[in-house]
Amino acid sequence: MVRGIKLFGFLAVSVLFITGCGNSEKTLSCSMSEEDDGISMEQTVDLNFSDDKVTNVKMSINTKVTDSTYQENWDMFVSTMESQYEETSTDGIKVTTENDSDNYTFIISVDANLEKASKEVLSDYGLDTFTEEGITYEETKQEAEDAGYTCK
Repeated sequence: MVRGIKLFGFLAVSVLFITGCGNSEKTLSCSMSEEDDGISMEQTVDLNFSDDKVTNVKMSINTKVTDSTYQENWDMFVSTMESQYEETSTDGIKVTTENDSDNYTFIISVDANLEKASKEVLSDYGLDTFTEEGITYEETKQEAEDAGYTCK
């Protein structure tokens, strides 16, 4: 009898660890493509939610220049992009850039751990709204789709 109770207790604790004690984790993936005046841009955003709260944001912006005028001024275009998105890896934020001058492509990647990053740093990258209370998975998805993103 005692052995049965111990076995049941062990199984109950194991189930709690496996299921995460009711902790619901989801990922919302959204993307958008735009093209305007010789510049095409593809944006992808992955938002990790834990208990309906955003904990991590991964964003990638892939910009390709197809207009010859912009291509001739590629260095100035890159300089402008790099000044707006300086590479960093601090305070829960990692920003990287990739310049593919042969294909006139510039990629910006942002990885933000919202639990570690300061509000000031998040504000600098426009990510501070994700830390507000009451922002749910469904509301975030709806807002992204209203802004033109396709989400899954």
